[in-house]
Amino acid sequence: MSGSESLLPYIKGEKNSEQPTIIVDSREASAAPKIIKGLKELGALIKIETLDKGDYVISDECAFERKTVQDFVYTLTHRYLFEQLFLLKEAYPKPFILIEGYFPIIYKFSKINPSSVWGAIFALAK
Repeated sequence: MSGSESLLPYIKGEKNSEQPTIIVDSREASAAPKIIKGLKELGALIKIETLDKGDYVISDECAFERKTVQDFVYTLTHRYLFEQLFLLKEAYPKPFILIEGYFPIIYKFSKINPSSVWGAIFALAK
Protein backbone atom coordinates (compact mmCIF):
# COMPACT_ATOMS: atom_id res chain seq x y z
CA MET A 1 0.00 0.00 0.00
CA SER A 2 1.51 3.34 -0.98
CA GLY A 3 1.40 6.37 1.28
CA SER A 4 -1.42 7.95 -0.71
CA GLU A 5 -3.82 5.00 -0.49
CA SER A 6 -6.62 4.73 2.04
CA LEU A 7 -7.55 1.86 4.35
CA LEU A 8 -11.17 2.02 3.29
CA PRO A 9 -11.09 -0.25 0.20
CA TYR A 10 -9.27 -2.93 2.18
CA ILE A 11 -11.72 -3.25 5.04
CA LYS A 12 -14.58 -5.01 3.26
CA GLY A 13 -13.13 -5.40 -0.18
CA GLU A 14 -15.21 -2.64 -1.70
CA LYS A 15 -14.59 0.98 -2.61
CA ASN A 16 -17.54 2.46 -0.65
CA SER A 17 -16.81 0.98 2.78
CA GLU A 18 -17.64 2.98 5.86
CA GLN A 19 -14.76 4.54 7.76
CA PRO A 20 -12.88 1.84 9.75
CA THR A 21 -12.68 2.35 13.50
CA ILE A 22 -9.56 1.33 15.37
CA ILE A 23 -9.55 1.36 19.16
CA VAL A 24 -6.08 2.19 20.46
CA ASP A 25 -4.89 1.58 23.99
CA SER A 26 -4.23 4.89 25.76
CA ARG A 27 -0.67 3.87 26.72
CA GLU A 28 0.06 2.86 23.13
CA ALA A 29 -1.33 6.16 21.83
CA SER A 30 1.13 8.03 24.06
CA ALA A 31 4.06 5.83 23.02
CA ALA A 32 3.39 5.76 19.27
CA PRO A 33 1.81 9.05 18.12
CA LYS A 34 3.25 8.68 14.60
CA ILE A 35 1.36 5.42 14.10
CA ILE A 36 -1.87 7.05 15.25
CA LYS A 37 -1.29 9.97 12.90
CA GLY A 38 -0.58 7.60 9.99
CA LEU A 39 -3.73 5.58 10.62
CA LYS A 40 -5.80 8.78 10.66
CA GLU A 41 -4.20 9.94 7.42
CA LEU A 42 -5.14 6.60 5.83
CA GLY A 43 -8.78 7.14 6.74
CA ALA A 44 -9.26 5.34 10.06
CA LEU A 45 -11.37 6.73 12.88
CA ILE A 46 -9.26 6.39 16.03
CA LYS A 47 -10.76 5.93 19.48
CA ILE A 48 -8.41 6.08 22.46
CA GLU A 49 -9.38 3.82 25.37
CA THR A 50 -7.68 1.90 28.14
CA LEU A 51 -7.58 -1.68 26.89
CA ASP A 52 -7.09 -4.70 29.14
CA LYS A 53 -5.56 -6.71 26.31
CA GLY A 54 -3.89 -5.64 23.09
CA ASP A 55 -2.75 -2.32 21.72
CA TYR A 56 -5.03 -1.98 18.69
CA VAL A 57 -8.52 -3.48 18.32
CA ILE A 58 -10.02 -3.48 14.84
CA SER A 59 -13.08 -5.67 15.52
CA ASP A 60 -14.69 -7.87 18.16
CA GLU A 61 -12.54 -10.70 16.83
CA CYS A 62 -9.23 -9.06 15.95
CA ALA A 63 -6.59 -7.26 18.03
CA PHE A 64 -2.92 -6.42 17.65
CA GLU A 65 -0.16 -6.37 20.24
CA ARG A 66 2.69 -4.13 19.05
CA LYS A 67 6.16 -4.66 20.43
CA THR A 68 9.51 -3.18 19.61
CA VAL A 69 12.32 -5.71 19.28
CA GLN A 70 13.61 -4.58 22.69
CA ASP A 71 10.20 -4.99 24.33
CA PHE A 72 9.72 -8.38 22.68
CA VAL A 73 13.04 -9.63 24.08
CA TYR A 74 12.32 -8.12 27.51
CA THR A 75 8.91 -9.78 27.81
CA LEU A 76 10.39 -13.04 26.52
CA THR A 77 13.25 -13.06 29.05
CA HIS A 78 10.99 -12.05 31.93
CA ARG A 79 8.69 -14.97 31.14
CA TYR A 80 5.41 -13.17 30.51
CA LEU A 81 5.35 -12.87 26.71
CA PHE A 82 3.45 -16.12 26.14
CA GLU A 83 1.04 -15.44 29.01
CA GLN A 84 0.30 -11.98 27.62
CA LEU A 85 -0.35 -13.36 24.14
CA PHE A 86 -2.41 -16.29 25.46
CA LEU A 87 -4.70 -13.80 27.23
CA LEU A 88 -4.96 -11.81 23.99
CA LYS A 89 -5.99 -14.97 22.15
CA GLU A 90 -8.62 -15.75 24.80
CA ALA A 91 -10.16 -12.31 24.28
CA TYR A 92 -9.87 -12.14 20.49
CA PRO A 93 -10.13 -15.18 18.17
CA LYS A 94 -7.81 -13.50 15.65
CA PRO A 95 -4.86 -12.05 17.58
CA PHE A 96 -1.77 -10.60 15.92
CA ILE A 97 1.62 -9.59 17.21
CA LEU A 98 3.46 -6.87 15.35
CA ILE A 99 7.19 -6.77 16.07
CA GLU A 100 8.78 -3.50 15.05
CA GLY A 101 12.47 -2.92 14.60
CA TYR A 102 15.76 -4.39 13.51
CA PHE A 103 16.37 -7.81 15.06
CA PRO A 104 20.20 -7.74 15.05
CA ILE A 105 20.00 -4.91 17.61
CA ILE A 106 19.47 -7.57 20.28
CA TYR A 107 23.23 -8.21 20.19
CA LYS A 108 23.77 -4.70 21.55
CA PHE A 109 21.32 -4.72 24.47
CA SER A 110 20.83 -8.35 25.47
CA LYS A 111 22.81 -11.50 26.15
CA ILE A 112 19.94 -13.70 25.00
CA ASN A 113 20.78 -16.21 22.32
CA PRO A 114 19.23 -14.98 19.04
CA SER A 115 18.05 -18.52 18.30
CA SER A 116 15.86 -18.26 21.42
CA VAL A 117 14.22 -15.16 19.98
CA TRP A 118 13.64 -16.85 16.63
CA GLY A 119 12.33 -19.95 18.42
CA ALA A 120 9.80 -17.82 20.27
CA ILE A 121 8.67 -16.21 17.02
CA PHE A 122 8.26 -19.60 15.35
CA ALA A 123 6.34 -20.91 18.37
CA LEU A 124 3.97 -17.94 18.15
CA ALA A 125 3.41 -18.55 14.45
CA LYS A 126 1.82 -21.94 15.13
